[in-house]
Amino acid sequence: MLAIAAQRGSTEPHLINVPAPPDPAHGEVLCRTLELGVCGTDRDILHSAAPWTPAGEERLILGHECLARIEAVGLGVTDFRPGELVVPVVRRAFPGQTRRVDLLPFGPFTERGIYHEHGFSQPLWLDRPEYLFRVPAEIADLAVLTEPLAVSEKGVNEALLLTRARLSSDVWSSTNAPRVLVSGMGPIGFTAVLAAVARGWPVTMLGRDEPRTFRASLVERLGGRYQPIEATRFEPADVERDGYDLCLECTGSDDVMLQAASLVRSCGVIVWLGSMRKPQPAMHNVQRLMRDGLVRNHLHIGCVNAAPRDFADALLHLAQLKRTCAAELAALITARVRPEQSLWHYTNRQPQGIKTVLQFE
Repeated sequence: MLAIAAQRGSTEPHLINVPAPPDPAHGEVLCRTLELGVCGTDRDILHSAAPWTPAGEERLILGHECLARIEAVGLGVTDFRPGELVVPVVRRAFPGQTRRVDLLPFGPFTERGIYHEHGFSQPLWLDRPEYLFRVPAEIADLAVLTEPLAVSEKGVNEALLLTRARLSSDVWSSTNAPRVLVSGMGPIGFTAVLAAVARGWPVTMLGRDEPRTFRASLVERLGGRYQPIEATRFEPADVERDGYDLCLECTGSDDVMLQAASLVRSCGVIVWLGSMRKPQPAMHNVQRLMRDGLVRNHLHIGCVNAAPRDFADALLHLAQLKRTCAAELAALITARVRPEQSLWHYTNRQPQGIKTVLQFE
């Protein structure tokens, strides 16, 4: 079998031969990858030239945004049957951990395709039922977006939980909606827009595109509003009137984060969904961020991975949105390629591209 791997000492992806897995043992499921998303995390792993490989190995098989089909089940598996479509979760806690898996400190877990466990760019792989979510047939063509959408769903769900704990249980509802700001026009930025639109919340995306480009227009078609960052006033005369309640920061840029945070009004929440793997020092007026956060009672949330709750919401919202904007959802996938033709996409981005998907069948 061919798989796509990151290798220590190299910034390039490699097509490698891997053996087919054995038949599933007791409690295991054999899965076949159908579609795989290319992610900024994949590119960061490659750029580092230092992937977190499984113990004793020099390579990490990439791939964590996956749609798969169950090929066979081992003895003791009763919840899944061959032929069913599934999406796998990425993070798996070590035995004995008591925190929710996505809130663990760095280390006592593996992440398939990211951290010490091989991913899903191999055609066949073994897993356990507790790490799989069943995909309804009606969203099979979009289900590869589940994992990145789950990451944004987590950001929204954590902000919602904390805001209702601080203020009241009826805030941030369909009749009392927050104003949402999304910074960044990559795949996570677009899934952040989806998470807001699915809840009926008004959402604005900040980006560097001209207003009539494909990506800017797609924001509007999805039900959001596009705002060029160059035309944005980051010193509003009345931030309580014109500002935002929730900022989902998806660029990983400290410059953009500081600018976007200045637009958040009192008791607002800033969620960090993007970062650099190797941050570089820079000079900024962080005191402004601290002063605004203090005076306006801001919350800043670091947000990584996703809980089972968030995967369930992602599947639910994909089905919901497909009923109203199927063509726009499909447009998020801007390239479909075969695995053997995909290597360029792991180190490059298409102009106006959003999500590249590998098709295995």
